[in-house]
Order: sequence, then C-alpha cells, then structure tokens
Amino acid sequence: MISQEARDLFAANVSAMAAGDAQHLAAQVLPEDVERIKDISYVDDGDTNHLLDIYRPAQAGASGAAKLPVIVDFHGGGLYYGNKENNECRDMLLAREGFAVVNANYRLVPQVSFPDQLNDAMAVLDWIRDRGSAYGLDTGRVCVTGDSAGGALALYLTAANGSAQLAGALGLRPSGLDVKALVVTSGMFRLAGGVHATALGYYMEGYLQTPADHIKIDRYLDLDKLVVDGGVPPTYMITSVEDFIADNTYELARILHARHRDHAMSVWPKGGERVLGHVFNIVQAGDPEATEAHQVIRDIAGYCKHYVCK
Repeated sequence: MISQEARDLFAANVSAMAAGDAQHLAAQVLPEDVERIKDISYVDDGDTNHLLDIYRPAQAGASGAAKLPVIVDFHGGGLYYGNKENNECRDMLLAREGFAVVNANYRLVPQVSFPDQLNDAMAVLDWIRDRGSAYGLDTGRVCVTGDSAGGALALYLTAANGSAQLAGALGLRPSGLDVKALVVTSGMFRLAGGVHATALGYYMEGYLQTPADHIKIDRYLDLDKLVVDGGVPPTYMITSVEDFIADNTYELARILHARHRDHAMSVWPKGGERVLGHVFNIVQAGDPEATEAHQVIRDIAGYCKHYVCK
C-alpha cells in the first residue's frame, strides 16, 4: 500500500524534473546523419510505456550493410519519471559511433513496482532476440546501458540475464542473449539505505509495493549479494565529483573489485565552463559545445566496441 504522502512526493518530483529537463530538451541539436525508427511496440498491449526506438547511422540503413552491434538503453528518472525522448539525442550520437541503439520506455512507479519494470526490461531483450534481426541488429553483439535509476534497472537486468538462479529468484527468465558489456552513467544502484536513506524510504513504498515484491528483491538490495549470485557482464561506470549520488558508483566499484569482476570507472573532475553534474553526458548531449559530454559518449562507444569486437 502506497501512502498519499509517498504519492504526493512522486508527483511533485515528476513535475520538478520535467520542468528542469524542458529547457535543454527544447534547445538540443539532434544529429542529422542518424536514422530514427520510432515507437515500435515490444509488448503488443497498446501501452506507450512498451515502446522503443531504434537509431542507426544513416549510411548503414541506406547501404543495407551488415548488421550492427547493439546498445540497449534504459532512461533514468528515479524509476518514476522520464521516457525515451529524454535520452534520444545522446543515443543518436552513440549510434553515429557505429551502433544500432535501442532506446526503450518502461512502465513507471507507482503505477507498477520495480519487479514489473524488470519484466519490461527483459521483454526488451526478448524482443531484440526475436525481432532485432529484421531491423539490422546483430543479436550476438549486445551491450546494455542505463543512467541514474535506469542504471539500477540495467544492473539488475544484466545480472539476472546472466544467471538462471538469480533470474528465477526475481521471477524472470533469461533472454538467452549474451550481453557483452554494461555501461552505467551516474548509477542509482542503492534502492535503500545510504546517505539518501530518508528519501528512499518513501520511494520504497512505490518500488516494492507488495509482500511478493519484497520476497523477490529484499535480499538483493545488498549489491554484493546481487553481484555474487548474478551474471553481471564487464561493467563501465561513469560519474563525476559533482554527481550527487557518486557514492553509489564508488560502492559498486568496490564490490566488483572485491569479487574480481571485470570493470572500469571514470570519475570526472569539477567542470570548468559548465557543471559536470548528474548524468551530464545525457543532459548536455544536445549542446555541440559540451566537449566533456561528447567525450563521455565516445568513451561509452569505445568500451562497448572493445567487448563486441572481440
């Protein structure tokens, strides 16, 4: 049961976040040399939260060239806000680097809970497995990315996709795709506790809404347990000293290091001309002068290429 206080908190945050995003979304410059295929249903239920876009370099679509390696993206927004359009410009720039980028919506809290969102995310992988080839996707070369809360979704998804044991515990079935790498920007990996424990206590009413939700997820709020039981692929984490949840990235990096899992981390210093804050490579992607954001996009592409081109 979600309290009215928690519902009001979600609604107020959604309003504030939408207002904060409006200016940069209106001003962004989308690349012209990238093909967009918009609003494909990955679950045929008429729900706009079950739509995805595909972006490809324009020359790839025109030439009918070989299938492209894939980056699957899940947007941020605290699990209760946002849509694929928030990440469209950044993902189109990733596509320009030689990828087919799948940018997916998913249902949001409090209409659904976190386990439902994991089902949506796995359904995206299932769709790529079954239908991706028809859109020029190389289903044998897939990476996953996410930012902020979308990073948490991507982490839990890839951990479950790589482990039948974990997938079963979470009520999922692995897609069968071999996800080669995970890239997370400003990951909101902690869903409970930590320095933001008070706020997360309210959000948790929406994240885990039923006893069944708690049974599935509670033990895996411990990121070490998630990493040990899961099949987390090689992971690249990006944050900055101006990211208000950078501590989440440091914590996951410590665990991955302790468990001898393949990983890398970039921590950007304080910005000069502009603040390099939370998810800055997404927020600033549409600004041609945002050199740091564009370097991060190239870094993401380079990390994925390292694993999909082996």
